[in-house]
Amino acid sequence: MMYVISCSNPLQKPYSLKQPEAGRFIRDLRQLTGLTQEQFGLRVGVSYETVSRWENGRMQPSSLAFRQLQQLAQEFGDTGKALLERYRSDPLSPGAPSYGST
Repeated sequence: MMYVISCSNPLQKPYSLKQPEAGRFIRDLRQLTGLTQEQFGLRVGVSYETVSRWENGRMQPSSLAFRQLQQLAQEFGDTGKALLERYRSDPLSPGAPSYGST
């Protein structure tokens, strides 16, 4: 499954993340924030068990959670943007589900 995350800037391409890249992105973002899974879950509004499942690829975040993760990454400026770019799958595959505002 692939997630497409719309960007706040309409001129920028949306981010698309496939599993297991989504789980790696979430783990790296959490490590960038310096938070435990429990603290990160509180920040995003989920339990630490959910964060663990995301990171291990056993569960996929909702579209709302992906938008929150994108916003959190962008709060870290260039470092967060670089992290988003690292996991960006490009080009977008046809028929990939689109999540976020368009």
